[in-house]
Amino acid sequence: LLCMGIIYGPAGAYMPELFGTNMRYSGAGFSYNLGGVLGGAAAPLIVTALAEAYSPSVGGWFMSAMALVSLACVLALPETAERDLDTV
Repeated sequence: LLCMGIIYGPAGAYMPELFGTNMRYSGAGFSYNLGGVLGGAAAPLIVTALAEAYSPSVGGWFMSAMALVSLACVLALPETAERDLDTV
């Protein structure tokens, strides 16, 4: 649970800042839930297919690749400290 807290604490504060005040709640909710659906539904299906085609250890490689993709996405997010949130 410590790792979850380290991830979800900043995400809950940062994600709404990505959207303007007129659509902050909808934008944050939609993006969070869409990410959960795509990550929670597609990943197990992909890993199962890869494990059957290659070997069971492919799941670890898949998780490593997805971690790298996630890191790249986080690094690509814009800084929101100096933005006027009404004009985002």
